[in-house]
Amino acid sequence: MAKLDFIEKDLINELLNCGGYVLDFSNRTYQEFVWEKIQVDVYAKYPGLSKGKILRAIMTDFPDVTAGKLLLEFLRYMQAKDMVNDQNREKFKICADIGCRLIGKSNTVKKPASTPVPPKPITSAIDFDKYIKELTELSYHEDTPQSRGFAFEKYLQSLFDAAGLQPRGSFKVVGEQIDGSFVLKNEVYLLEAKWTSKPIDKGQLVIFNEKDSSKSGFTRGLFISYSDFSSEALASFANGRSVNIILMSVQELAIALSRQIEIDTLLWTKVRALAECGEFYKSVFGM
Repeated sequence: MAKLDFIEKDLINELLNCGGYVLDFSNRTYQEFVWEKIQVDVYAKYPGLSKGKILRAIMTDFPDVTAGKLLLEFLRYMQAKDMVNDQNREKFKICADIGCRLIGKSNTVKKPASTPVPPKPITSAIDFDKYIKELTELSYHEDTPQSRGFAFEKYLQSLFDAAGLQPRGSFKVVGEQIDGSFVLKNEVYLLEAKWTSKPIDKGQLVIFNEKDSSKSGFTRGLFISYSDFSSEALASFANGRSVNIILMSVQELAIALSRQIEIDTLLWTKVRALAECGEFYKSVFGM
């Protein structure tokens, strides 16, 4: 079984799998490609599964070297077919690193040029490895949704404290529960943290945005979600309303930590994108 954690599997799935399809392969070409690379007849081994589900099964069932080799071959295919673009370039790079790690080699996949990463300070108060490990462990939390959410809030409070953001734990105001708050560049931000199996819908964004708007004209908020946000929510949330919140996925947070991007830098990039461009979901992949 390949040594892939939840976040790595999710990244591979997002890069290669689109609604059950894998890149631009037909059933026949997919079968031929996988057979050529790792000598597995996918439809004999996994009858009835879609190409996307077969990919996930291979990454789960096969040893490191086999899974890593196939992943790197898919990435080379993407390069040959000119499928690497600004939207997926960072995911491509990370998946290349994962594939090379699995086969036990340094990265031999040619890395496309990417936007320079903001420089890491000479010293950092954040133990990035510690917080990546703890975030990965949260992915395997098997208790109730309520306990998972509570554990996630505690994790964020600890992380934000290490980042010097003066976090406050969950609290109540009249008729409302607030998951927490923090201070960024001398301004207070409310926090909404959701660790659920379903993407956040438009209604939840509207409710949190109204919570922020009702406090003061300058109150802003951060909504961070384990399961990302629905496409409908992202497409229509801002229509006809003033947006006072920024969004972040747990996957983004994991990538930022792995790249040792300071949390205040990550958040401020999102805040500026909202203020300057109305972009409330500025992706870490563009940093």
